[in-house]
Formats: sequence, C-alpha cells, structure tokens
Amino acid sequence: MAWRNIFRQKRRTLIALSALIVGLAGLVVFQGYIARMMTNFRDGTILSGLGHVQVAGGEGYWESGEYDPYKYLLADPESALKALRSQPGVLAAFPSTGFTSIAGFGEKSVTLLVKAYPAERMYFTPSAAPGSPAGSGSPTAPAPADRFRLGLLVAGAAPGPEERDCLVLGETAARILGAKLGDVVTLMGILPAGALNGRDFRVSGIYRDAGRDKIFAFTDYATAMDFTLIDRPPVVHAILDDAGRTDAVLAALPKDLPRRGWKELAPFFIQVNTMFAGFLQVIRAIILIVTLFILGNTMNRIVFERMREWGTLRAIGVPRRSLLALVVLEGSFLGLAGSALGIAFGFALSRIINLCGGLPFSQGAGFPVFMIKLAPDARAVWLNAIPAVATAALASLFPARRAVRMTPAECLRQI
Repeated sequence: MAWRNIFRQKRRTLIALSALIVGLAGLVVFQGYIARMMTNFRDGTILSGLGHVQVAGGEGYWESGEYDPYKYLLADPESALKALRSQPGVLAAFPSTGFTSIAGFGEKSVTLLVKAYPAERMYFTPSAAPGSPAGSGSPTAPAPADRFRLGLLVAGAAPGPEERDCLVLGETAARILGAKLGDVVTLMGILPAGALNGRDFRVSGIYRDAGRDKIFAFTDYATAMDFTLIDRPPVVHAILDDAGRTDAVLAALPKDLPRRGWKELAPFFIQVNTMFAGFLQVIRAIILIVTLFILGNTMNRIVFERMREWGTLRAIGVPRRSLLALVVLEGSFLGLAGSALGIAFGFALSRIINLCGGLPFSQGAGFPVFMIKLAPDARAVWLNAIPAVATAALASLFPARRAVRMTPAECLRQI
C-alpha cells in the first residue's frame, strides 16, 4: 500500500523529489570530481620525490635529514633495495641523496637544496607544444609510473644516464641568478663534518613548480655522490603500482629497517583530503535539510488529505503502529526513489562529462590545464542513499504521529 500510494499524486511526487534528485545528482558529480582530483593530488604528492615507501639510515632522517643527510647514511643500502624489490607491486626501488649549497652566477647567489636521483628515475613534464597558447594543454604522453615527476620543464632537459655535472634549476632561482640554459653555475656545497666543496654545474634544464622552484634543484645521483664524497645514500625510495599496497610492503620489510609510508610523509595531503571530506559533509547536510523540509511538507499534506482514509483503516481494526508504519514507509519509499533517481542521474551526468573530456583543472598561470575525469564509485551510492532514505523517514514520522493520535471518529469528520 505504501509503495502504491506514492503514485496516487504523480505530479506532487515529482515536485517533492525534484530537489532530492537534483541535489544528489550534483553531489555525486562533485564527489566524483573531488575523488579524482584527490587521487591525482595523492599520486602527484607521492611522485614529487617522496615515493610510496622510504627506508632510511635512522628515524631522525625524517625530522632533520633533509638538510643534514650525512648523519643517517644507510649501513647496507643494497640489502634495503633488495628487500624492497622483492615485494609484490614494487615498480622501482632506488637510492637518493642531496646536499645544501650556495649557487653563484656572476655577482649573484642563492641558497639551493639539491636533490639527486638516478637519471632514469627523474621525469619533468614537457611544456606546451610550440605554437600552442602558454599554459594550456596537457602532455600528449602519460608520465611514466615508475619515475618521480619533478615539475614542468620550461627549457632544456633532465640529465641523461651518462651526463655528469648537470643541473636542473628552478625557474625562480634561475631568474634570481640571471642564469639561462647552458650557463655554468658554481655550487658550494656542505660535505660531511662541515667541509665545503665547490664545483661548476652546467644548467641543462629549467623547471617550474610553484613553491619549489626557488629552493630545489636536481642533479643525477652519481654526480651528487661524487660531489659529496660519500659512498652510501641516506635513503632509498620505492614506487608501487598501487598506493593501497603501501601498508603490506611496510609490514613485510625487516623489522630493523627504519621505514615510513607515504601517509606519514605527506601530512599536507592528509589535511587537504580531510578538508574536502568536510566540504562534502556540509553540502550533503544542506541537501538533506532541504529534503527534510520539502518531504515533511509533502507528507503533512498527504496525511491531512487522507484523514478519512486513516479513520476508515482505524475503524476496521488497523493498529496504530501499522498506520504509523504505513505513513513512514511511504515517506521512506519517496526518499528511496529520489535517491535512486538522483544517484543514477549523477552517474549518467558524470559519464557524459567524461565522454566530453572531463572538467578542467589548473595549478595556476603558466601551468598546463588538465582535464579531470570524474570518478564516482560505490561509496557515492551508500553515502548518499542511506542518509536520504533516513531523512525521508524522519520527515514523515511527525505527520504520521499526528494521524495515529486522532480517533477514528475525528479522522472521519475531516473533509
């Protein structure tokens, strides 16, 4: 009876459900956009130089090793690399090092934190093709999954496997120094025990990355090891085929190896992800509050118009609790129908947007505009359907209590 009742006034039912359908469809689209954007942000954070797993020479490396890596050199880096490479899902495991330096060119100087990875593990996103608008478009080929993505290449190229004493300099640092592609920059770096070493580096590339291209520069691992006069790296990285494998890889490593997973290494991502999750909760709450008032008003009118029907049911012996359940079920079915249609419409709309190329996203002026395809998943169903049905049931509860409190005679006297 409750299911049949929602079709008695089709126009009213459609009006009552329209807000829920439109709201949930928009929520599914927004949730799919946020999910894909946060997945890309997570992968970009991991591949910006962290890796899914890091193994270092000591726990203190993750607090102070960025600026003083020599205190935490690995005792046996080959064993750590072997342990990582033996784990399922590991695409690449490799060492890295770095050093703090003062870069000088002409009469100007700047402090740089030089990071060094094997040349085959460094990847810089190519800039827009010649003739295309600056800052538009995206790379035609996807970035390799087993390399660190270190920024947008403005000019030149990263050092090749056989090249030495080459430097990929940040755009901001290059502008401060007045250095251009092919210029020779002198680095004065700090060595173990506070010693200094100086060497000329050729600027083989200039990259752009908001927030990093003033401080960070990159060279190949072999050059950095030779420059710093060390024979062991402070840390090794592992890149996995799936971020979900991180905990399993961490648990499988020998207990004596200090290790960290990407969640511990990327607190900013966790904060941003939590913030967007809060946005979704607020938007969902607003939609549900609107639904509560609309369906509450609809159910109130339904109860009022069917007073004689409720009186007749009571007169033939229908218990109060059955009548209460009938009205609440009718409201729940309205919520179920609205959530099903809204979520289905949201998935269909997401599919259409994806077929059109996705929604644009840009990191700012001068960076490529990426098209993000929406990724709503099963969570978009139950996270939206269950609250919607519960809200609809709540909206019908108060009108239903009004109906069951009246006597059959009072109900039958209603016009």
